Amino acid sequence: MNDTWTERDLPVLRAAVEIYDETGGPVQTNQLMRACGFDVETVQRAVRALGREPYFDVDEDTSGAVSIAGPPTGQALRVAGQWPSPETQLERLISALQAVADDDSRPQEERSRFRQVALLLGGAASQIAIGALGGAGGNLLS
Repeated sequence: MNDTWTERDLPVLRAAVEIYDETGGPVQTNQLMRACGFDVETVQRAVRALGREPYFDVDEDTSGAVSIAGPPTGQALRVAGQWPSPETQLERLISALQAVADDDSRPQEERSRFRQVALLLGGAASQIAIGALGGAGGNLLS
């Protein structure tokens, strides 16, 4: 079985988010074909599949062709990588802390503290941090 999500749907989703961001209007099949390098049938199948999730409003014309009519939802933006999830924000924070911990120009004691915080956020405190950043784990301490 082919991985249609990775090979077809995700590239179309990312292209649709980008095109909508650039134009502010409906995304047509021909725009997606150019952006992804897919034929019309492949784009149509991807748009239909994406229409089953809360990514966009999808319009169908009388001939059965579909196009993306509405703006991308928050979920579409997160999946496309345009709007970070709390998990992505935490990963970025941990990476930044690790980079500072690896900076030889900083005092060893300071680097050690940054390393400890990065380890803590990547481990036991991760769900608390995700909750604080807006995820589902926000009420773990209540």
